[in-house]
Amino acid sequence: MKKLLFLAIVAAFLTACGQDKAKVKQIDDQAVAIHDEVMPKMGDIIALKGELKAKIESLDSTQLDARTAHEQVLEALMVAEEGMKDWMHGYVVPDYKKSLEELEPLVQAQLESIETVKANMEKSIADAKNLLGK
Repeated sequence: MKKLLFLAIVAAFLTACGQDKAKVKQIDDQAVAIHDEVMPKMGDIIALKGELKAKIESLDSTQLDARTAHEQVLEALMVAEEGMKDWMHGYVVPDYKKSLEELEPLVQAQLESIETVKANMEKSIADAKNLLGK
């Protein structure tokens, strides 16, 4: 009887751990899905950077306000681009052998980080298109 009770407790514990690890996997999958959604927009960023650089070069010295506006949007695009690169270089595939206490903060931080990257990319792309009249 004691063995049966012990096995039931162990089974319940292992099941609970598996469910917790499933939660970690779900969070990680969400982060990767966001990355996969916004990664193609890197091409937009590169193209818009080129257009902004060309526009800045075409402005004469009397168009200081326009030059400043274009430079600010260009800088925002560069920051967004670097944010994506930094996220990709810093991404850590969860090691499910580690405890939930170690894994959950890691994947949660990665999710929050890629959400910020997405927001920065989308805003800088929209600002650039607006400034360029697209």
